[in-house]
Amino acid sequence: WFEDAVFLGDSRTEGLQLYSGITTGTFFWEWGMSVFKVDDTGHRKVVVNGEKMTLMEALSTGTWSKVYIMLGINDLGYQAQSYQKALGAVVDQVREIQGDAVIYLQTMPPVNESLAEANGIAYYINNENVKAFNEAIAQVAADKQVVLLDTASCLTDSQGQLPADMSSDGVHFKKAGYETWLT
Repeated sequence: WFEDAVFLGDSRTEGLQLYSGITTGTFFWEWGMSVFKVDDTGHRKVVVNGEKMTLMEALSTGTWSKVYIMLGINDLGYQAQSYQKALGAVVDQVREIQGDAVIYLQTMPPVNESLAEANGIAYYINNENVKAFNEAIAQVAADKQVVLLDTASCLTDSQGQLPADMSSDGVHFKKAGYETWLT
């Protein structure tokens, strides 16, 4: 299924590549990636064939029929409306570069706020902001007529948190978390 897919994202997408069990597909990610940096030439950190590129430049290096996007955890310090506008622009860019691809926007799994605080994660990376951003993601999916994948629900416990046993630091997942994301 993923042979003709490309995954765009941040460090969580790196974890998906490394630990989920996906053995095909292409992954373009950067630690700290943000919807505001996808085409910023000051952030040419995605390496393709030995060359550093922006996320959008990397997306231009091939043709895929499926584009999976999960971006936002690093944007939680911004207003949800600004994020929504920027994510809409990202979808437009992806559509321009990969015109025949099906675009999948993935909701963000929550964080485990206790673990995040214990690990010094910024205060604004919290589930209230994740919820607001997931609403923005859903709105962009509806507005742009792309597929919305509710990846958040499979990684949310009864208290609305990322289960502590699935997280290393409150934000990133352990292997079981990435495997759950895949399913």
